[in-house]
Amino acid sequence: MNAKRIIAGILATFSLLVAVTGCNENVVENEIYVPIGTTTKVSYKTATAEIKTIETEEKIPASLDFAVSTTFAAPFNGKVSSCNIGKFQKVKKGDALIALDTTDLDFQITELEIKIAATGDYIQREYYQIELDKLLKKRNAAVVTAPYDGVISKCAYAKEGTELKEGDVMCVVVIPETIYVYNSEGAGKNLRFGMDVNLKINSVDYKGVVSAAPDTVPSTASKNASKYCAVTINADDVDRLINENDGVSAADAGWATIYAITTKRTNVLVVPNSAIKKDGMNPFCTILQGDQKYDIPVETGASAGGYTEILSGINEGDTVILTEK
Repeated sequence: MNAKRIIAGILATFSLLVAVTGCNENVVENEIYVPIGTTTKVSYKTATAEIKTIETEEKIPASLDFAVSTTFAAPFNGKVSSCNIGKFQKVKKGDALIALDTTDLDFQITELEIKIAATGDYIQREYYQIELDKLLKKRNAAVVTAPYDGVISKCAYAKEGTELKEGDVMCVVVIPETIYVYNSEGAGKNLRFGMDVNLKINSVDYKGVVSAAPDTVPSTASKNASKYCAVTINADDVDRLINENDGVSAADAGWATIYAITTKRTNVLVVPNSAIKKDGMNPFCTILQGDQKYDIPVETGASAGGYTEILSGINEGDTVILTEK
């Protein structure tokens, strides 16, 4: 019995040793295969907050017109009795330009004058007088003379005997020196009264000053009035436009371009637009210092030319993150 107990004890001890040894081997093996964490280096596209001047130049399509112009339209259906004009022709005040035949009209006028003289009825006479005044006005309008020294910008190209309908334009007389540039479609909404601008007419550069802009429109004006802007061409450039670039012909073509610096900030702290991020409605910049980055709330000003003005929050020389790679 004692021998059996001794043998059983030995076997039990041996089994315990095997079990203990097997557990230690498993622990070592797990330690060997535990994943070791690695650090991934993140790179950023950055810029430096700097002091500079930023500006935005707008290119505004525009038309040409004359501040002083007079349009003469046919007052009735009739034939041209005389025509002494051509497009872009210079005229002097009082020159006979174009006229319609008034033979039928003269007959109607004479007839009414006879009726007025013959009637004793006050009311009837007043009615005839009203009709006579209308005919006299038409006859006066049938003969066109130049209202001032100027140029014919448009005309009917009518020869004697040509039929014109009531309302047809017989001619337009303009004063070339009053040429100006305008936009009525709202493209000049950022222009301001008195602003200096550059102009391009027939591929030639000129200078001008904003003489009408949305900021001068009265609050009682129509909505369309707030879309209108106008530029007066500098006097020297008007002379150059008329004498060297055929200003009346240029206006007839009708197109010009206004170039205006509508936003400008001089010597201000700026960052690229992409550096500005939003937390809701609150702007911030992410600053990079060494390997650390910090979100800093900022107060922004104007944006122009791809940059945004910084009023507070960060300083000149700070490195701002634009994008993360």
